[in-house]
Formats: sequence, C-alpha cells, structure tokens
Amino acid sequence: MADLSLAPLTEEDAPALFAFEVENRAWFETWVGPRPHTYWEVTSLAQVIRAQLVGDDAMFLIRRGDEILGRLNLTAREGGVAQLGYRVGECHVGQGVASAAVAQALECARKLGLWALEARVANDNPASRGVLEKNGFLETGQIEFAGHQMTLFRRDLD
Repeated sequence: MADLSLAPLTEEDAPALFAFEVENRAWFETWVGPRPHTYWEVTSLAQVIRAQLVGDDAMFLIRRGDEILGRLNLTAREGGVAQLGYRVGECHVGQGVASAAVAQALECARKLGLWALEARVANDNPASRGVLEKNGFLETGQIEFAGHQMTLFRRDLD
C-alpha cells in the first residue's frame, strides 16, 4: 500500500482523531475495553495526546492523504524492546491497512534504535494474529489480560 503513511501524532491531530475515535467507538469496544468517559471530549483527548508526547512512546496515525485509517503505537520502550499496538477503522478492515502499517512500523522501530517488538492479540481476533504473522512475528506464549485469553508475539528486528 504505497499510498499509506505513518504520521507522528501531534496535538493538532486532536479534532480529526476525535472524530475517527467517535466514528469507530462501538467497533473498537468489541475488541478492547471501553475508554474512560473523559476520553470522549475533544479537549480531554488533546490533553491525552500532550501527555503521550512527553514520554518515550511513539504514536502514529495511519493515513491515506488526510484521511485517518487507524492508529499505531510503540509503547513501553525499554532495553531496545517496545510494545506494538494498532487499530484500524471498521470501514478499512480487510484491506491490508494493518499489515502495511505494521510493515512500516518495523522500519520506524529500527530508526528509533529498537531491536525487537512485542505484541499481544486476543485469541478471538484471528485477523490481527494474521497481521503479525505476515510481518514475521512469532508466537511466544499465552496470557490472560483484562479477562481475555491473549497470544503473545515477538519480532526481532534485523
């Protein structure tokens, strides 16, 4: 997907990101727990973005031109390893968006000096599992997280 890009998240993205999150709220909540009530105010989201930008986390919007297709984050960076998380808007599922974004994230991670990425996927989400496997992630274990059975994955970077 040559027309897809990972754009670093900025405070100026808050209104567009808020609209994206509201549009996809029900879809996202089928896979992850609901966000706190305060998240659903654009000013609160701007504060969340500001707080996230202060730390070592790398937050990206998955874009096609000006359109937000999803989000991707590299968080909990420690010892050259980060946690990968991503979500794609419901109307973009099944189009290769997540796979292409994760492929780009591997290069971003290298540029950040990381040597491995880890991710967890709910066992009832085979599409997300497929995204990781397509990008060379290997299964490393099973855990229970927030009441869900999850599979752990890892990708060492070349």
